[in-house]
Amino acid sequence: MGQAADSLARLIETHVQLSIPHITQTNSEDFVTLLTAQQQHLAQQSFWGELNGEMISLISDSGCDALGELMHYDSPLGEQDIQELVLELTNILAGACLQGLTTQLGFKTHLAAPTLLTLHTWSAGQLHWQQALLIEVSFVLTNTDFQSRVLFCLQQDSVGPLTTQLDLLLQ
Repeated sequence: MGQAADSLARLIETHVQLSIPHITQTNSEDFVTLLTAQQQHLAQQSFWGELNGEMISLISDSGCDALGELMHYDSPLGEQDIQELVLELTNILAGACLQGLTTQLGFKTHLAAPTLLTLHTWSAGQLHWQQALLIEVSFVLTNTDFQSRVLFCLQQDSVGPLTTQLDLLLQ
C-alpha cells in the first residue's frame, strides 16, 4: 500500500497519506451493497494467477477535481477527463498495491486493464466469487479535497495460499 501511495505522490508531486488497512470478510452481495451506497466514481481492476480477486478504487467528484488540478487538467473537468483520471488512478494504485503484495510474498499474478463501474446495472452475479477477504485503504492528499479508497478483494480460494505463505514468512 505504501508503494501505491509513493507512486501517486511521485506522479502529482504531493504528499500522500494512507490509512492503516482495514481487513474484513465479505460476501458478494454485501460487497455490491457497499459499493452501490457510494456516491463516487468507481473503477475495477481484476487480477488472477496464484492470487485471484478484484481491486476497486473509489473517488469523489471533489477528489477528481483536486487530482485534475494537480495533474494540470483544464477546469472544470469534462466527463471524459473524469473517466481518464479514475482509470489512471486505479491503474496506479491497484498495480502498485498488487505488485507490492505479490513481490513480498513471492506470488505470480496478472493484472487486467481497469474498467469503469456503472453500479446501477451491476450485480453480485458479475463477481467471480461468493466470499472474499476485503482489505480497504484510504489515500488522502495533504491540503486538498482528494480522498480515494482502494478495496482489495481477495477471493476465498486465494486465502489458503496467502495464509500458507504468511506462515512460512513468520517462521
